[in-house]
Parts: sequence; C-alpha cells; structure tokens
Amino acid sequence: SIRQTNESSFNNGEAFKEGSQTTTSSSYLMINSKTKERVISQNETLPRPSASTVKLLTGLVAMERLDEKGEITVGNEVTEIEGSKIGLKAGDVIGVEELLTAMYVHSANDAAAALAVAAYGSLEEFINRMNEYAKDIGCTNSQFKNPHGLPYPDQYTTVLDLTKIAATFTKNESLMKYVQMEKSTVEWTRVNGLKMVIPVKNTNELLNIYPGDQGLKTGTTTEAGQCLVTYVKNSDGEFILTLLGSEDRYEETIELLDQGLSMIRTRMALENIVSEPNSFTTAPGYYSP
Repeated sequence: SIRQTNESSFNNGEAFKEGSQTTTSSSYLMINSKTKERVISQNETLPRPSASTVKLLTGLVAMERLDEKGEITVGNEVTEIEGSKIGLKAGDVIGVEELLTAMYVHSANDAAAALAVAAYGSLEEFINRMNEYAKDIGCTNSQFKNPHGLPYPDQYTTVLDLTKIAATFTKNESLMKYVQMEKSTVEWTRVNGLKMVIPVKNTNELLNIYPGDQGLKTGTTTEAGQCLVTYVKNSDGEFILTLLGSEDRYEETIELLDQGLSMIRTRMALENIVSEPNSFTTAPGYYSP
C-alpha cells in the first residue's frame, strides 16, 4: 500500500516539505549526510531488530582499542555462534584486518564476536561500551545485547538511531574500505597450525550497481526482516538510507533512493527558477515557448 508521510528535521537540518511514498510495513530514513537534512522517512522512531546492520556499531567500538595490523587468539566466544560465519574455533590465530573483512564482506557473526572479546575482554564489557557509544553519538531509543545482531530479547534500535551510527561510520576511512569490497579472502591459522584461506563475497547486492553506491551493511533474520543501510555519493550530494523490516530490501531501497533524489532535484530546480526566473526558458530540459 502507498501513503504520504510528513517530514521533520534530522538534528538541526531543515526538512524537505514534499511527502514520501512507499510500503507501510518497513521503517526507513534517508538523509543528506553533509547537511543532516531529512529527505524521506517512515516509522523512524519505531523500535525494531536490526540484524547484522548492528555490525556498523561493532566495528566502531572494536577499533577504539584494536590495532588494525594486529593479531588475536580466538576464544570460546565463537563456539556457539549461529548463522553466517567463517568457522572460527577457540585457539585460532587471526589478524584484525581479516576479522573486519569477514565481518563486513561475509557478515560473519563469529568474526564479530571475536573482535568484541579481543577489544574489551568479554562480551559483557563490549556490549556495555556499545550502548555507551550509541548514546554518545545521540542514539536515544536503542538497546544492544550482542555484537552481531542475531535475535536476542530486548535488543532493538530505530532507523533514526541507526542512521546516526551509519553517519559516524562513513567518516571512518579505515572501516569504510571493508564495506566497499566486492570480494576478498580471509586467512588465519588453526590452533593445530593448519593454514585456512576462504573466499568471501559481499552480501550487499547494490554495491557498485546503484549509481554512486558506496556500500554499508546488510542484515537479515526472520525477526528483523530484510535490512539494508546504504551510502550514496553523487552530484546531488551524499546520502544515507537506512531501511529495516523490508520484504524486498533491494527493490525498496532503489525505489526510495530514486524517489528521494527526484525530490531533491525538483526542489533545486524550483529554487533556481525562483532565484533566476529566466532559467525557466534558458535551462536545458525546460519547456521553451
């Protein structure tokens, strides 16, 4: 179904006045990441699970303490991990870069757990820091319970909060390079000395497909639905679109990005006409009597 939504400001940015259209089941927010203007939104403060998109926060918190060029020895935190993983076992030795590659390209849950414990000594301490970090950057309606996003009671966020996390993430050049990898390999050493090398492919199908797509993060669970955080840079500006609870994240993301960019271009064209009335008859593409 289609409906209109009213827009309001993101932080101190001015809102666009146009309405937005999309399905009513999902939550989404698109902002101009430079000006903090909200472009379109729906259910932006509705708490819901975020699945693996939480790994954007995991990387930010882990790299407060870890050396990207360092190595770690994996502990028991990886032994009961479900879902997407590379197959780490207690006692394995692996580089931080390899873990970041596994977490952001393959969306490996065991890599997220290993990074968390390596950074803060225990999952409990890491989770405490996750929630502190989120509050420090302005998140007001989120509660994180694990570093990978697998279903857990009372773990939730909103597209408004997740967009703030994403905006912080896009400023981190070291982490951004991982979410922009289409494919890579992950290498590590088993506790018995066996060398492991596995290929990984990015779970984000829009990367380098949608014009200007700079990547970010996917997430999918039965509870959360299909989730996708997207960062786009083009001649119109730099934009973050956060989508949670979708039934078709790629189609919906494309529709929302197209809609938002169309609104921006229409607004800019109208502003140009107001400031320079002659542009209506002289600008390419406009009707000339």
